[in-house]
Amino acid sequence: MRQLYIHLNQHLGGYLREFLAWGRVVLYGPSSHESKFVIFGRGRSGSTLLSDLLNNLKEVDCDKEIFNRRVLMPRGFLKNRNSIFRKPVYGFKLLSYQLQQKLDQENGKKFLEYLVNSEGYKVVYIKRQNIVRQTLSKHYARFRRAWHQDTPLFAPPKMQVDIPSFMAELRATQALQEYEDYCLSDIPHFKVIYEQDLQHRESRLRLLDRLSYFIGTKVETPRTSLHRISPQRFDDYIANWQDLKACLRYTEFATEVMDRH
Repeated sequence: MRQLYIHLNQHLGGYLREFLAWGRVVLYGPSSHESKFVIFGRGRSGSTLLSDLLNNLKEVDCDKEIFNRRVLMPRGFLKNRNSIFRKPVYGFKLLSYQLQQKLDQENGKKFLEYLVNSEGYKVVYIKRQNIVRQTLSKHYARFRRAWHQDTPLFAPPKMQVDIPSFMAELRATQALQEYEDYCLSDIPHFKVIYEQDLQHRESRLRLLDRLSYFIGTKVETPRTSLHRISPQRFDDYIANWQDLKACLRYTEFATEVMDRH
């Protein structure tokens, strides 16, 4: 029964969400926003942490990944979806793989241009500099079956990494970063780098100060209950880290696999 639910949600959930958004607008009417933004980037870049921080601001509604399921009319769905929210500033998350795979009839770059030029969205681009850690974070989340952590992780279980699969996904992540660069060319955007702006608590206040001005809302002290799901040291959560490190040592990713205390 659970597998049937997952299958139906994956294939039909987006269409149901699209219908419900349309129905709510019919019943309650559209809403207007003083400012709109989209958080754009790859998974495991800190987008959930960033949206959690923004949702703590009184004037902001930051929506989830509304295009993680296919819909019939992406542009119409977005207009109906943002009408559900009533705060002055509305935003949503859009991962780059969704731009490639879920918006069948849309060209990714043109869709971003449509958001900016026709709908007035501001683009907040979030990325991680260390894509080895980013890709390992995906593997560890799947291993633990937990994508977010509300309490500190004191005794992390160790995973065994399938090295060929990991290397293939690492290359795919690298290609996705190039796709993002292409989509964002000639599009003004605010850049958030996880390691500089989100990884440490003291950096988040400085980020919110700049970002609040960009999206057009008041500056407030950021709060979040989210914690990292993977430890800082690779050896602490990867059972075969030395083998993986030896593999990476002879690639362009060698500088990204240094353990930092």
